[in-house]
Amino acid sequence: MNYIKILLDSTYILPSFGIEVEGLGEEDIIKLKIAGIEGKVKFYCLSVTWIEIIGKVYRMVEKYKVDVKDIIDSAVKSLLESGFYEWITPSSQAVLTAFRLRMLGHRDNIDNLLYASSLENKMIFLTMDKNLVEFLKEHGYSIENVMDHQKLFKKLY
Repeated sequence: MNYIKILLDSTYILPSFGIEVEGLGEEDIIKLKIAGIEGKVKFYCLSVTWIEIIGKVYRMVEKYKVDVKDIIDSAVKSLLESGFYEWITPSSQAVLTAFRLRMLGHRDNIDNLLYASSLENKMIFLTMDKNLVEFLKEHGYSIENVMDHQKLFKKLY
């Protein structure tokens, strides 16, 4: 089957927990799901992304003082057990690339691992992080595989 491999930044996982993300509307989420269902794309997630997701979900729960146990339970099960997402771990080469990015000054270790893993696995890294893109460009790294959902939609449709 001919599909595009997409590695998701946590921004694209948070809506599973009912968290709204600026710049990512309901229509965008539906388009991404349809692309996956139709086999145009296959979504991958990096296992270490849970560190970021748990922190962000926790902060939202604390901020709004809401009981989201059922939402969290169903989101985690969906993400890990539905088969819609494939979870991967970073290779040793990706970890070394992430170290180099950190030593160059990019402090977000999860993003460094995501970018490095996307390169290693020949995937599109789906992110809305403009700071990361600028950092990569400034330091001579390719951003050919880094895009947001709008750019992905142009590539797909």
